[in-house]
Amino acid sequence: MNHRSHFLGVVFAVTYCLFASGAVSQDKVAHVPQPGQFPPAGTGTYIAGELAFVDPVNRRGGLRLDGDGGERYHAGPLHYFAILPYGMISFNGAPAELRDIPIGTHVHGYFFVPPVGEEATIPPLPKDMERYQLKHNHAVSLEDDFSFYQRRGQSWKVASIDTNKGKINVAPSGRMAKDGINTPYTFDIDDVTKVWKGRTLVDLADIAPEQVVEFNLGWSPGWRDKEFKVSEIWLDDDSRKFATDLQRRRHVKYQKQRWLPGWIDSVEDNDFGGGTVTLTLFGGMDPALYAELKATQEKGFGVAVAEKSLRTWFHRSDKKIGQVIEWKETTTESPPPGSSGIQIRIKFTELLDGYRPGRAVRVKCHDWLFVTMPS
Repeated sequence: MNHRSHFLGVVFAVTYCLFASGAVSQDKVAHVPQPGQFPPAGTGTYIAGELAFVDPVNRRGGLRLDGDGGERYHAGPLHYFAILPYGMISFNGAPAELRDIPIGTHVHGYFFVPPVGEEATIPPLPKDMERYQLKHNHAVSLEDDFSFYQRRGQSWKVASIDTNKGKINVAPSGRMAKDGINTPYTFDIDDVTKVWKGRTLVDLADIAPEQVVEFNLGWSPGWRDKEFKVSEIWLDDDSRKFATDLQRRRHVKYQKQRWLPGWIDSVEDNDFGGGTVTLTLFGGMDPALYAELKATQEKGFGVAVAEKSLRTWFHRSDKKIGQVIEWKETTTESPPPGSSGIQIRIKFTELLDGYRPGRAVRVKCHDWLFVTMPS
C-alpha cells in the first residue's frame, strides 16, 4: 500500500467515525446481553431519533436518527431495533408499551449489540448502505422526551417565544441530563402544537417566559441539522400529573390483561412430576402491580410461557397455576437495568415444556380477570 492510499484509508475511517456519532454516544463497555442475565448498570449506547416505524406485537421499531448535518438524513435508512425482553419503555412519565408512543415522537434509548445467536433478528443493511449500519440495535430502554428528562431531574425554563417566527427559546433547569440536550436551545413551535395547562388544551399565547415546562419533540424541516419542533408542551404540574396518570392507567390495564413479564432463573424437577420454578419479574412496571401480586401470593399465581417479544398464545389455557413458596426482594442495592429485584419461587404439580431457565413468562395475580387475547 502506498502512502497516499494509507492516508486516504485513515481519513475515511476517521470521517466515518465522526459521521456515525451524530445521535449516538458509544458505551465504554461493549456489553453483549447474555441469557438469564441482566446488563450491568451504566452500560449501553445512547441513541436518539424520531420513532418512524413500530411493530408493537413483536416489540420492534425504526428510528430516524437525530440529524448530524451529513447525508444520512437524506440517503440513510431508518435504524431498526428490537426491545429486549426486559427492555423498559416510558411515555409521558409512566410505564408504557411500544404501541402507546405515537409515530413521529422523538425518543431516547440505550442499546446493546444483539445477544449471541440473535444477530439476524434485525437484518443487516444492503451492501450499498453498510456505511450507515449501527451494531447497537437491541434496546434496554426507550423513552419520550417528557419521560427521559423528567426521570433525570431536568426540566426547561421558557426564555422567550415568537409565534410569528414560530420559535421558542428554552434553557435547561434543575439537574442536567448526561445525554440528550442539556444546553439552551431554540425549537420550532406552531399552531398545531398541543399546549396543556391543567387538564385543558390552551393556546400558544398562554406560554410565557419563566414558565418551567416539559415537552415532547417531533420532526422539523431542519431535522438534518438537529432542529426539532415542540409537538406537545405541559405548562404546569397539574398538566404533567394528568398526562402521567392517564398513561399509568393505560399501562395498568394492559398488564392486568396480559400479565406481568419476567423470566425463569431455575427449575427444580420433582421425581414424579411437577417441580419448583424460580423466576424474576422484569422492572419498569407500575409499583401497584407488584404490590397486588405480593398481597395475593397465598392464592397462587398463574404462569404462562411467552416469547422473547413477551407475546403469549392463548395464555388463558397455556399456563399452570402454582403455589408461591417464597417471595424475595432486593433491598440492599438497586436492581440491574431491566430487573424489578423481585424473585419468586413457585411450586407446580405439573410443569409446562416452556418452563426452562432463560425463557420469558408472564405472571398472573389471582384477582385479575381472565381475558382471552386475540392471536
